[in-house]
Amino acid sequence: SPQLSRLLRCCVHLLLSCLFFHAVLVLYGAPLVESALETFSLALLLTSLTTLRCVCVLGPNVQAWIRVFSRHGAMSVWDTCLQITVACTVVGAWVGAFPIPLDWDRPWQVWPVSCSLGALIGFLTGLVAAPTWIHHHRKRLTYKSK
Repeated sequence: SPQLSRLLRCCVHLLLSCLFFHAVLVLYGAPLVESALETFSLALLLTSLTTLRCVCVLGPNVQAWIRVFSRHGAMSVWDTCLQITVACTVVGAWVGAFPIPLDWDRPWQVWPVSCSLGALIGFLTGLVAAPTWIHHHRKRLTYKSK
């Protein structure tokens, strides 16, 4: 049935996103073997905060994803919310990595605690920033999703 096929494609998107985030984290310097479970948990968190929302709003339509995440592709309020929250989440995780190499020996400096906190703070920042940005640019946006 079409619904089952759509659900399966959404699950594949989520799995690929998790593997993608895991690979990117390793390429950015996360421990490959020693902390693989911790790295995968951060990848799962990033997938939950970014890709899961996109799958719920856009579905498994790759063209819709490309349209929304291209430079001037967000046409609706929902697209803009996705853009802002995803960007804030990823930037938050990246900024969260800055305290890790500092030798303060704090428990929150252990991999990937500060990156997880950064991602959550970035996500919350995106949830606040998106409605603010939409309010100031409401004349250009619509509520219809294409």
